[in-house]
Amino acid sequence: MGLLAGKICLVSGAGQGLGRAVSHEMADEGAHVMLLERNAETVATVAAEVEAKGGSVTPYPLDVTDYDRYREIVADVIAKHGRIDVLVNNAAINPPTRTILDDTLEDWRRTIAINLEAVYMGSKLVAPHMVKQEWGRIIHVASIQGFASSGEAGAYNAAKGGIIAYTQSMAVELGRYNILVNAVAPGFMVTPMSIVNGVDETTTPDFIEWYVRRRKIPLGRSGLPEDVSGTVVFLASDYCRYMTGQLLVVDGGLMSTF
Repeated sequence: MGLLAGKICLVSGAGQGLGRAVSHEMADEGAHVMLLERNAETVATVAAEVEAKGGSVTPYPLDVTDYDRYREIVADVIAKHGRIDVLVNNAAINPPTRTILDDTLEDWRRTIAINLEAVYMGSKLVAPHMVKQEWGRIIHVASIQGFASSGEAGAYNAAKGGIIAYTQSMAVELGRYNILVNAVAPGFMVTPMSIVNGVDETTTPDFIEWYVRRRKIPLGRSGLPEDVSGTVVFLASDYCRYMTGQLLVVDGGLMSTF
């Protein structure tokens, strides 16, 4: 459909899961997508997949906590393309589940650094260029765990909750420059992130019984990355004109039940 024709888009965590799906869909809609991903092999694979369909991408191996490298990449994109239209802050980790009684400060700091601080830094590096062009879309990937905790994931929940609050703050700060800042909160998704302590939580008997058969998730299934990527594309497109500071929950209806 060309919803993003000619747009220059950056997607972090683009090598797998939701980031991969978002990168594919953005390229399908005509964007040139910069693939930011820590794993050089997976980002090369995604680049090859998109290019095989005729899409336009540039892979950039990147640990999002390496801010000097992140700054170099943003400068390279500006030098080559002259603008950055969309930033999708998607990169995250899901550490082993622990409570405050048995986690460590190192666990906490690493999770916050990747899941929250890198969202701040990526936005900080890109926002000045969007201000100059008086147009931009910044999209954060949060989680339903940012406002409805399952327990045993305090740092992850805190980071995602922080993203939700920061989305509103950024929207107020940047609205005068025609930069829209929104967030997406996926529910249970079938991605590498759903593997917790070596087990895919969406495939356990308890999960299937409670969330699927008993319809705790009204749509009766876990989500797929492609169920969320279209929402991200909408937020990046010209169809999203008067929405900022908002959180769109994509969870199959889970948060509507009790």
